[in-house]
Amino acid sequence: MSITKMLLSGFVFLFLTGLSAAEERKAVFDLRADDPERIQARLVDDIKYMTDHYKKRNIEFKAVVVISGRAYKFFIEDLENSPYKGDEELVKLQNRFRPIFKELNETYGVKFEMCEVGMKDRNIRADSLYSYVNSDKLQAVYLVDYQTEGYAYVPVN
Repeated sequence: MSITKMLLSGFVFLFLTGLSAAEERKAVFDLRADDPERIQARLVDDIKYMTDHYKKRNIEFKAVVVISGRAYKFFIEDLENSPYKGDEELVKLQNRFRPIFKELNETYGVKFEMCEVGMKDRNIRADSLYSYVNSDKLQAVYLVDYQTEGYAYVPVN
């Protein structure tokens, strides 16, 4: 093989390798908080900011929210059939956050994972959650799995 063909093959290989290894950043948000202002600032606003920040630099950003602690209540669609029945303040907060969390999921591609053990402890049924919330593992398992996949840990408590 001529030197020209070898160099051309090398450049093609490097070019194709570069295309397949696009840069990305990943974060797993450990959401335990029930303070609406903290959730807005440290979860919602941070995810939007980070997405825009990396997009400007042609870097893909992936986010996952692992729900546990006092944050369960924000992700229940059917409050009347939940432990939070009759919580009027939560109804107002739900009206505020429902479209925001849906936007994070649909527009920003954020995945939401809820600790199934905490759900059982609180008598929260999986069918009462928003459709985009997954709940098949323990909170710690989600966190370990995502961190093993290279996601940076971001606490929101």
